[in-house]
Amino acid sequence: MEGKTRIVVPTDDGVHIYKGMLGKAERWFIYEMGNGVKIHLVEKRVNPYVKTMQHLKTLDVYELIRDTTIIVAGYIGRKGVERLEQRGMKIFFRKGSICEALTALVESGALAV
Repeated sequence: MEGKTRIVVPTDDGVHIYKGMLGKAERWFIYEMGNGVKIHLVEKRVNPYVKTMQHLKTLDVYELIRDTTIIVAGYIGRKGVERLEQRGMKIFFRKGSICEALTALVESGALAV
């Protein structure tokens, strides 16, 4: 996986970025980016915490996505953002189509690591 960046995107329909909190999405799509330009879907993960409300849920979610370094999400609570950033995650807030959001982020150079 050297030279590749992994990106997680929460979704309920597989097409759009989930509008709510990261930990409440039904699934997380994992994308891999190589050479800073080409992105492809590598995995679809089911969120086992979709209906839970435990204390420090962000840390439970992090354990399941820790092999990624970038999150593209509709919303994450303030404390969740702090916890994820402390663990080295880079976070982008976007709405709408997953494909359009990832394309725009690549074209802007924002995903360069």
